[in-house]
Amino acid sequence: MVSGEVALPGGKREEGDADDVETALREAKEEIGLDPSLVSVITLLEPFRTKYGITVIPVVGILSDKDAFSPVLNSAEVETIFDVPLEMFLKNDNRRAEEREWMGEKYLVHYFEYEAENENKKFVIWAITAAILIRAATVVLQRPPAFLEQRPKIWGGITESDMIILQNSSK
Repeated sequence: MVSGEVALPGGKREEGDADDVETALREAKEEIGLDPSLVSVITLLEPFRTKYGITVIPVVGILSDKDAFSPVLNSAEVETIFDVPLEMFLKNDNRRAEEREWMGEKYLVHYFEYEAENENKKFVIWAITAAILIRAATVVLQRPPAFLEQRPKIWGGITESDMIILQNSSK
């Protein structure tokens, strides 16, 4: 991740981590002060791979009591924290996409613009972070996005909802 970009809490598994869930909860505590006891883990998403060979295994959890979460930022790793409605990642609003090509494969990179009320600042959530949040929203809210994802194979490739959109557009 490049400094200044929007990212989700996370990092490398350490020797003492029992599994990916423990890694995710430890990293969230270290980076934003999230107490693991406030999180109900609901699923692990399929792995996403970066073009740099890093495998990301997203862990999706729900806060049992959002008001009990009082962020404590690790200023060495995190500049600010903000929350975004998960539904935003299924809508076409505030979204644009760019077609890219990597190793002969065309895919879309999605960009979501969000203005955080408490920050009075605009954020752009894009690339693999956006792809992970689109997938998390699809799983949690149990509905597909209103747009073509067209992920590269290293991010899971063509989705079931993409197939439906592509079939309907060819009619």
